Amino acid sequence: MKKVFTLIIGLIMASMLYAYDFTLKITPSAVFPFLSGGEKKYDIIGGGGFIDPGITFFDILNVGPEVGFFVVPKYNSKALESGDPNINFIPFGVQAGASFYPLSRLEVAAGFAGGVAGSFTNERSHYAPWYRVYADASFRINTRFSAGLDVSWLNVQNNSWFGNPGMAGLTAGLVVNIKFSTEKASGMVDAAIDYDENVFPLIYTIYKENPIGTITISNNESAEIRNVHVKFRAEGYTASEMECGTIKMLKKHKSEQVSFYADFNDKILRFSEAGKISGEIVIDYELLGDKRTSVVPVTISVYNRNSMRWVDSAILSSYVTNNAQEILELSKYFVGVARNHFRTGLNKNMQFSMYVYEGIRSLGVVCEEKSDTPYETTHLDFTLLDYVQYPYQTLSYRSGDKDDIGVLFMSMLESVGIGAAYIPLADDFIVAIELGDNEQALLNLFNNTDNLLVVYDKIWLPVSMSVISKDFSESWKRGVQKVSEALENDEDVEFIVLADAWQTYPPSGFSSDEVKNKVPSEKELVKAGEDAIAKYITQEFGPQIAAVQAQIKSEGVSITLYNRLGLLYVRAGLYDNAVAVYEVSAKMGSIPAMNNLGNILSLQKKYQKAKEWYEKVLAIDPENSTARKNLEKIETELEL
Repeated sequence: MKKVFTLIIGLIMASMLYAYDFTLKITPSAVFPFLSGGEKKYDIIGGGGFIDPGITFFDILNVGPEVGFFVVPKYNSKALESGDPNINFIPFGVQAGASFYPLSRLEVAAGFAGGVAGSFTNERSHYAPWYRVYADASFRINTRFSAGLDVSWLNVQNNSWFGNPGMAGLTAGLVVNIKFSTEKASGMVDAAIDYDENVFPLIYTIYKENPIGTITISNNESAEIRNVHVKFRAEGYTASEMECGTIKMLKKHKSEQVSFYADFNDKILRFSEAGKISGEIVIDYELLGDKRTSVVPVTISVYNRNSMRWVDSAILSSYVTNNAQEILELSKYFVGVARNHFRTGLNKNMQFSMYVYEGIRSLGVVCEEKSDTPYETTHLDFTLLDYVQYPYQTLSYRSGDKDDIGVLFMSMLESVGIGAAYIPLADDFIVAIELGDNEQALLNLFNNTDNLLVVYDKIWLPVSMSVISKDFSESWKRGVQKVSEALENDEDVEFIVLADAWQTYPPSGFSSDEVKNKVPSEKELVKAGEDAIAKYITQEFGPQIAAVQAQIKSEGVSITLYNRLGLLYVRAGLYDNAVAVYEVSAKMGSIPAMNNLGNILSLQKKYQKAKEWYEKVLAIDPENSTARKNLEKIETELEL
C-alpha cells in the first residue's frame, strides 16, 4: 500500500505542471456473487455501487479513492429463522483507470481498484483485501456529463490477498461521470502564427506550396476537438481561403502546429515599402459532433516588392516578365527592325538578340552599382536583403545594377520567344542567349566553340551586363572571358535557365503603365545592329574565309574549294560575294553551285535570274529534284 500511495502523491505533484480535471463517478450496480470460497453462501444477485472521486491527468489517466457498498443476500435467506439475512460489504481503497474517446460522443474507460473491504452481518465484522477490474462505456451528454454502462470483476478475499475469495463475481450497472476542470476553458479555439522571415511580394505565388511559417492551434474548449481544418485568408490580398492543414483530434488544453500557407494575389505587389497585412486564421472543428468555427485575427509583416535574398539564385527569375506592355512594345519594335534586315544564313536568335541588346543601349540605359545594395556584395551573402529593379523601373530610371540590366534584357528576349539563362558570377552578371539545339549546324556559324557554351544539349551565347555601355561584340567577349575565368578558378558557376526556374518561381508580372518608352530611330538601330553583325562575321567567318582563299591561291582553282568558299559567304550573309564565287564554280560545270545561285537569287527576289539557273541544272540533269522543286516555286512567284 505504501508504494501505491507514493505513486498517487507523485502523480499529484506532476499534475501541478499540467491541466487536469476533478471527476466524480457514481456506479449503481447489481452484483452476481457466484464465487465464494468453494461453498454456496449467497443468493444469485445483490446490489450496491461505487463512488469514485478522482483526478484526471493528461485527459487520460484517472486516479483517486474508491468506496463502495453492497448488500448481498445469504443463500436461502428466506428460510433463515433468525439473524441478518444479508451480508453488507464496504470496500474502500484506491483506483486507477484510463479513459478514451474513440467517437465524439463515446467515452470508454477501463481500470483497476483495490484496498480493504469490511464485511458485516449478525453484528459481526471481518476485514480482508479486495480488488476489482472494470470497464465502462458512456454516452457524453455534454463536455461535463456522461452516462452509460459499467461491468467489473469484483473479488473480496477472505483471509489472504489471492486464492481464497470470500465473495467474488461480476457487477453490472449504470455509470454516471461528472467532471470539473481546474483550468478555465474559454470555450473557443485559438491560433498564433510564427515565421522567421517576412513575406516577399516578389515570390507571392510560391506560398501556396512553400510554408511561410507555422500556425499553432490551441484547444481552449472544454473537451477534445476533432476534424480540425485550419485556413488562412486576408481580404484584398488573397485569392482564396487557403487550407493550411488538418488535425484529426486535439485534446483539451493542448496545442498542435500546422504549416502556414497562403494563396496571395498580385495586389501584394503594391507594397513599395515594407508593411503589414491583416489576415485571419479560420478554424473549423467539431466539438462532441457539433460543427463550430473560430476566427482569429493575425498580422503578417511584408517586405517591399523589390526585396529578395540570394538564398536561391533562381529567385531572380521572378523579376523577369515576358508580357509587360512596356517590354512588348520595345522588344517587338527591335525585332521588327531586325526582320527587315534578316540574313537567312545566320542564326535567327543571335541576330534578334543583337538588335535587342543594341536597342537597350540606344535608350541610354547604363550600368550603375547601387550604393546601398550593390550586386557584388548582396548576391554573395544571403543574409542581406537585395533591392532588384523590375524591368519597367530600369527603363524608367535608364540605369540599374548588373542584375537589373540582365532582368531587363532577359525580359525582352523571352517576350519575343528567345530562350534565356543567366550566370550570376562573383563580379559580373552574364545573360546566356539560347541559339538552338542543332549543334553541328550552329557550330558551322562560328570559327570555334571557344566563344560559346554547350549546356543541356543546347548552344548558348554568353553576354556580360556590366558593359552594357559597349557594343554587343564587346559584351560577348567579356561574357566569354568572365565565364572562362570562373571555370578556371573552380568557382561555383550556376547556370539558371529561365524556363526551368519559372517552374518554382513564376514571373511576378509586375509592371507599370506610367513608363513612356522613347523608341530609338530605325536608322540608328539598324546601324548599331548591322555593325554588331559585321563584327560577328569578321570575327567568326573572317579566319575561315581567309584560310580557303589561301588554299585556292596555293592549290589553284577547283570546284570544291570555290563551293566551300561560296558556302562560307552564304553562312556569313555575304550574298553578293557568294554569287560571284558560285558563278565561277558554275561555269566549271558545278550543279550544286548552280542550285545555290538559284537559291541566293530567290532570297534576293531576283526570280527571273534564279529561274535561269534552275533551268540550266535541269538541262544537264533532268532528274534533279532540288532544281525542279525550286523552279516550280519560282514560276508560282512569277505568275503572281
